[in-house]
Amino acid sequence: MNFSPVLLFLLTLLAPLHPATAAEPRIVAILIEGAKRTDRETVLRLARVKEGDPWHEGLDTEARQLLLNAGIFYDVTVTAEQGTDGVRLRIALKDKWTLIPIPLISVKDGVTTWGGTVIESNLLGTGANLFAFLSVKQSELSGTLMYMDPHLGGTRFQLFGAFGHTGEQQGIWDATAEIGSYLRQTTGGFLSVGYRFAARSSIAVGLRLTDFSFSDPQEAAQPPADARERAISLMLRHEGTDSEEDRRQGLSALLHLETGVSIFGDEIGRTAVGGTVRWAGTLFGRDTLSLTGHALWTDTVDYETAMPATGFLRGYETARFRPDRLLGASVEFQLPVATLRMATVSFVPFADAALLRDRFRSFSFADAQADVGLALAVYLRRVALPVLQIYGAYGFGVDKVLPGFSLGFGF
Repeated sequence: MNFSPVLLFLLTLLAPLHPATAAEPRIVAILIEGAKRTDRETVLRLARVKEGDPWHEGLDTEARQLLLNAGIFYDVTVTAEQGTDGVRLRIALKDKWTLIPIPLISVKDGVTTWGGTVIESNLLGTGANLFAFLSVKQSELSGTLMYMDPHLGGTRFQLFGAFGHTGEQQGIWDATAEIGSYLRQTTGGFLSVGYRFAARSSIAVGLRLTDFSFSDPQEAAQPPADARERAISLMLRHEGTDSEEDRRQGLSALLHLETGVSIFGDEIGRTAVGGTVRWAGTLFGRDTLSLTGHALWTDTVDYETAMPATGFLRGYETARFRPDRLLGASVEFQLPVATLRMATVSFVPFADAALLRDRFRSFSFADAQADVGLALAVYLRRVALPVLQIYGAYGFGVDKVLPGFSLGFGF
């Protein structure tokens, strides 16, 4: 029996179940124009594209947004040219100036602090970050050195390392006034390795080693005992905020857990949990509304908290409280009022509030701190640190107006 006609008939019936599909288009070439300091591999890594990748509609828009979010480019355009053999991408951009020296001089209550900060957010054109800070206050030297590589070796792994020393006179505060002071010196380092497990999300595990030492030559205070802290940490981060020049839109969040480990020699045994959530949205085309929430819980305040979270309160002296529990929020509205060739000037009204608890205060609404104020913000397109703010804030906790200055970030 000849089965050929039968087999041919069956194949004819089954053919519609497996229709032929067109070959998936792929990226066959990528041309990068305008980058003078940043190497080609870094641009491709930040844009998350490479030759041979499958192509889909909207990939060029996604790549452009990722490059803008890196914060080290401006005038970014990504165009796609369809051809018979695939898609050719053309990436045109300009490098921002990323080496920023920031001098520091401050005179407060008759005490002068001087020093400076150097920030490099595109080290050797690789997209890595280097931060160095040095200051002198009351003859005490403080310094910090930090390094972060968000794409370690061109992979999804991330590396963060920091080392620092601080020496500062600390006051012991009761509910109303300072009584006595002592010298606190803190020396230590932090090392963490992270992994980007999703397009905008990452997880990191870290180890922190810190030595605290205290002295009071005048014996006018009772400082804490010297101690060592050896803690491991877990951080979950979601970077969902997109940037478009001086505007921001999207949701970002950070959860940080840390606990002391006695087998490493920890003498404090602190456990701390902190979190930050930020949302920004563009209103009326250019105006930006930003909402930020903070939370912190620890089980000790005898030593400086591992995750300080009071810096967002602009209207009172942030060093006055070192809380072990905190709930806080900030609201700001960025209103552009003038656009220059390479800068945008905006007014930023804001309001901050925090509910704090430390060893001298109960955790109650009666102890809430709040402030309101107005900032003048300048966005610089050519500079990696995009926001310069000069502000005045009325702090309800101290019943006075405190001026302020910030460089490199918005609140």
